[in-house]
Amino acid sequence: MGKGKHMRRLRHGAETLMAASLAVIVGIFVAGAIEEKGAAPLPTAEPSADDAVETAQSEWTVVIDAGHGGIDGGAVGTKSGVAEAPLNLKVAELLRERLAAEGVRAVMTRKDENALGENKNADLRARKAIMNAPGVDAVVSIHMNRFGDPTVKGPMAFYMKGASEGQELAEQVIAAVTEAVGATKRGANPGDYYIVRESEAPAVIVECGFLSNAEEEALLQTAQYQGLLAEGIAKGIVAYLSEGGK
Repeated sequence: MGKGKHMRRLRHGAETLMAASLAVIVGIFVAGAIEEKGAAPLPTAEPSADDAVETAQSEWTVVIDAGHGGIDGGAVGTKSGVAEAPLNLKVAELLRERLAAEGVRAVMTRKDENALGENKNADLRARKAIMNAPGVDAVVSIHMNRFGDPTVKGPMAFYMKGASEGQELAEQVIAAVTEAVGATKRGANPGDYYIVRESEAPAVIVECGFLSNAEEEALLQTAQYQGLLAEGIAKGIVAYLSEGGK
């Protein structure tokens, strides 16, 4: 077993964690309740050559999941009407570049505007197959948020409730992201959403900001702000992996 590999896996603790979310998570997480019984299992996805960082010495592998895609556009901006899905992909692509610069092998679940399946159930199962492929050390799912109160703003992070390693990853990521974009610091939140629940490796959902907040809606569409988000997420992931790679 290589250095850092499988050192961090989900451990469901006995403690009870109370959710403190301001967010309304849409799309993929609502779809997480879809019944999967009777669905034909997908083969384990093998990362393509394009997914590999250009170094044979990479110690870690991180799956980057750009939420939504295809006919599922996700949340919609209040003023501009921008869809969440393409913004998720842009941040995910920038995150891949940042992780590559840190020597981390990155695998994308979604590489273009399309979904991974012909329906939501198939799409979710395809993402699950990729993130549970052998050798994955962490999973990060990129999303944009929306809430009824238009004054609420700032990044958020979610982990599977009761998963101590997922919580650690989420805490590292949210601390680094809020610092990178100059947002109010906040802790990570426990939840029970498909991506974090079904991932065998520690997983975090990053809600980059609120499309229901006019100021943040505009920022989330700029290359500069997207770059800051990717930089912060990468910093948090690398900090987590480094601490666990002893």
